[in-house]
Amino acid sequence: MLPNLICPGTQKSATTTLYVLLRQHPDVYLPDVKETHFFDDDGKYFKGILWYEKVFFSEVKGEKIIGDITPIYMYLDRMPQRIYDTLGENIKFIFMLRNPIDRAYSHYWMSYKRGYEKETFEKAIDLEKERIKTGQFAIRHFSYVDRGFYSKQIKRFLKYFPRENIQFIIFEDFIKNISGIMKQIFSFLEVYSNISINYNIKSNPAKMPKSIILRDFIKEPPTLVKKTFRFLMPNRKMRQKAIQAIENISYRTFEEPELKLETKYKLLAIYEKDLKELENIIEKDLSLWFK
Repeated sequence: MLPNLICPGTQKSATTTLYVLLRQHPDVYLPDVKETHFFDDDGKYFKGILWYEKVFFSEVKGEKIIGDITPIYMYLDRMPQRIYDTLGENIKFIFMLRNPIDRAYSHYWMSYKRGYEKETFEKAIDLEKERIKTGQFAIRHFSYVDRGFYSKQIKRFLKYFPRENIQFIIFEDFIKNISGIMKQIFSFLEVYSNISINYNIKSNPAKMPKSIILRDFIKEPPTLVKKTFRFLMPNRKMRQKAIQAIENISYRTFEEPELKLETKYKLLAIYEKDLKELENIIEKDLSLWFK
């Protein structure tokens, strides 16, 4: 069986929370790996549809909804056609949309905490256009502002898929009323909504490395350390658990600094036209994002 539901984004908009909640529904199947990256990773995509099904969906047992939640699908321009060519037009989509300014800032801190970003947020957005010309790494990790032009991204999907098969969820509404919005999602998916769901979850809590040096060492250890680690622990899953344990004790809870007001106004001016167009496309009031 192949997916009949795609959540293509956007990143930093509670897609992990959505994944955790949807997995609790008996009529919904999501793979153990939240993000398959099948359609955006050429190495996976060209292995073909049978590989996709075998690796991620071989354990489907009659669930009505089979999903793939990979937030970068929304951003990359070739994704709608690849999804259409592989799965056809009669699949459903859930788009999780967040104030693009807040999304960009959250994305920046994620890249910083992972050791990818060295610049301030203000410097990073000034450098962004040139950076993302350099290749896939920059496109994925430094596209803070560019990912926020939602209307042009959604229009690419509407060229291939009917509007009635697409649900748009506003992040700010979702976090205020998770249970209510999830009932709307279950209704859209045509599965039972009167089931017991544990909503007491916390996905991707904000953390910061206790030491920048240690963070960089964990992210890119010397070759000798890598080889020794692999020799001592040849099982890949065990290595991942060990790395996760090291990261857990190496990071502290972190609260992002407030975004500078002048930076917020700068980004609002950049996004204003796109947001007004987005309101018309998704038929939702986004005035909260303009404040």
